Amino acid sequence: MGIFLYFSLENIVLESIDNALIAKAKAIATLINEDNGINLQFSDEIMKEYSKRSDQYFQIIQNSKIVEKSESLGSDSLPIVNSAQTIHFKNKPLRIVLYNITINKDHLVIECAQDIESKVDFLKTYLSILILSIAGAILLSALGGLFIVNIMLKPIKKISHTISKLSESNLFHSHIDENVVDELKPLAVSFNRTFERLDNAFTKQKQFVADVSHELKTPLSVILMETEIALRKQRSIQEYINTINQIKETSQHMKGIIETLFKLIKIENTQLLEKKTLDIKEIIQRSSALLKDQIEKRNLKFNIQGSTFLIDADETLIMEVFLNLIDNAIKYNKENGTIDIMIYPEKRVEIIDSGIGIPKDSLNRVFDKFYRADPSRSKEIEGLGLGFSLVKEILDLHNAKIEIDSTPNMGTKVSILF
Repeated sequence: MGIFLYFSLENIVLESIDNALIAKAKAIATLINEDNGINLQFSDEIMKEYSKRSDQYFQIIQNSKIVEKSESLGSDSLPIVNSAQTIHFKNKPLRIVLYNITINKDHLVIECAQDIESKVDFLKTYLSILILSIAGAILLSALGGLFIVNIMLKPIKKISHTISKLSESNLFHSHIDENVVDELKPLAVSFNRTFERLDNAFTKQKQFVADVSHELKTPLSVILMETEIALRKQRSIQEYINTINQIKETSQHMKGIIETLFKLIKIENTQLLEKKTLDIKEIIQRSSALLKDQIEKRNLKFNIQGSTFLIDADETLIMEVFLNLIDNAIKYNKENGTIDIMIYPEKRVEIIDSGIGIPKDSLNRVFDKFYRADPSRSKEIEGLGLGFSLVKEILDLHNAKIEIDSTPNMGTKVSILF
């Protein structure tokens, strides 16, 4: 903008000077008499304007030769130019213009010039003021921008400060103020939700480690106790056999815990599934066939109803889902109870049993690892509390949903939507 203003002003100034000089050239043209050669009939007023001390000049050129010039030029002469321009004459800036005329078939060029030192000084002063103004504006803009940026960055610095102090132990207490400018509010909300998710993850991790420790501590204590008792004194062969059998059963229980944990870890770290098209009814029938002995042992009525549908899934993992869910329906059922599996065309499967049910306050925790609803009622029922966790992990990988609806002493309904 500054450059545009400067050159616009310069153009206006020079244009006004050129117009004034052209007007003077026209006035000189009216005074030319060519009866006896080129003669100028100056009035005293015009002669005064081009006197020796004047800063106004003119010269008349005919056939590239100077035929007349003003008294102000003295012994000097103006350079012959082709267009209006600014030149240096006697160490001063001079503006010179051309005016062409034809008199009696003779072509003449009138060059009029004027000292424009005052105008150049004016333009230089304007340029200096303009440069200082631009520099001042840039400085003020920079300072203003810095001030505004600091104000804008203040909440970001707070967020950064809060994040820098984060640790596993204080995630729960970390909170970013959400009363910030609208542009930063989504960032603050996202961070707070992330902190909450991380805190939940760390809490679950700690709980998981504690649960694993607790689950493994009991069988290890049994093995250690049985070993110590057996070593206190000489025992009969039968007593040693009983001790070894007890250790074997406890070790198998530990093996089951570890194998299930490995399954969970493997599923959590699974990136690619070996998917193929599966018939859901066939998968359910194959799963129930593997558990046929347990169903008959509890004298349960087992029914599969509805038409089938196809899904794209990992066969091994989906088999694991129905094995766990049907196994739960068997273990927590009543003698002579029922298990009904309903298959709906909208890709929904319901497993309904007539078992002991799950208390309402436990429904939200059944997917937690090692959680077993009402342990006092299920002490004699074998299980690790990992079945539902395993099922949930597998279904999440397949973008499927699971819901549980249960009434104590009435039964449980597990719904899966693929």
